[in-house]
Amino acid sequence: MMQQVISKNTLFGGDNLALLRQHIATESIDLIYLDPPFNSKRNYNVLCKGEDRQDASSTLKAFKDTWPWSYEIEEQYQALTVQDTKVGTLLQALVSVKGRNQMMAYLVMMALRLIELYRVLKPTGSLYLHCDTTASHYLKLILDLLFGEERFQNELIWKRTHAHNDPQRFGHNTDRLLFYTKSTTFTFNPIFLPYTAKYLTASFRNQDARGRYRLVVLTAPGISEGASDNEWKGYRPSKSGQGRHWSIPKRIIHTLVGAEKAKILSIVEKLNLLEQAGYLVFSKNGVPSFKQYLHEMEGMPAQELWDDITPIASQANERLGYPTQKPLALLERIIQTSSKEGDLILDPFCGCGTTLHAAQQLGRAWLGIEKLPLAIELIKSRLYARFKLEAEKDYDFLV
Repeated sequence: MMQQVISKNTLFGGDNLALLRQHIATESIDLIYLDPPFNSKRNYNVLCKGEDRQDASSTLKAFKDTWPWSYEIEEQYQALTVQDTKVGTLLQALVSVKGRNQMMAYLVMMALRLIELYRVLKPTGSLYLHCDTTASHYLKLILDLLFGEERFQNELIWKRTHAHNDPQRFGHNTDRLLFYTKSTTFTFNPIFLPYTAKYLTASFRNQDARGRYRLVVLTAPGISEGASDNEWKGYRPSKSGQGRHWSIPKRIIHTLVGAEKAKILSIVEKLNLLEQAGYLVFSKNGVPSFKQYLHEMEGMPAQELWDDITPIASQANERLGYPTQKPLALLERIIQTSSKEGDLILDPFCGCGTTLHAAQQLGRAWLGIEKLPLAIELIKSRLYARFKLEAEKDYDFLV
């Protein structure tokens, strides 16, 4: 069946593998976030609250995260291995060593869907796979084969809960997000976080009429034979005894003269500009340092460890009671970083709809796929409560 090109907000009800194959066009998605089952061997049985924040009157079964090797899995495994692909070869090797067990059944299920997700992702697109250490090492092997090892960008560590008491091992309180891009051209908007009080006290110890600042060297490691090793005011980086070259802060130069003029300025002209603007301090030996002012800095760039996004508290207004609900702030960060306004976001395991909520709030188009009827109803009520969006009126609902 030819894939339908869908670019408007759509909620799909059903199995994501079939829906991906039937309805999502090749290279049509800008950003994919998926939070699939983790093969945790746990049962998730409760939705304790609805959008009205009232306790549910009865216990509702959600889903089982167990993956027995079934007749269906065997058929899917055989189909993958006869295709003579790298992923099929990998699965065949793993099954030959580990046998037909729950982990291998889970990987067959995930491999089929990751193949389709790779297909629908644009060449400029990004994918974030949310998982934990149960299967992250196996999933990364599959993604490396699909995207190429060189397209792996980060293994992000999210501190999903506070201290956790796990008998006879260190507390298991983090999740993983495997971040891949399909090519070298992709959207990445850096996220800057506030500096800690400890960092500010230790680093920005100087102050003048312009404000608090720290001193930063104007050179970087490595010898250069080009303009970045030009002598200036009797100082030449490569002759410093440490093998360095000039490294000029672009952001301040752009602020002073604009990005276009900055392109045509020489290294020496940039250094003269910084000195004239009062940004340089010279040591007794004539070595220049740059005054990096606190008020001119954007903050600390987000790193691979995400411990600033807190879990959803038991009484938080955001909490819907869905057993694997993720914080809205987590999805907002991913969407803000790896997409731009108007881009199309896909979540093929959208659960209670946090990705759709974040995408709608940030001005992105979205596609969500969910199999469980109770989760679909929760998504519908969530979209209406927050945005007054109604199915079939403000977004499509396809089963």
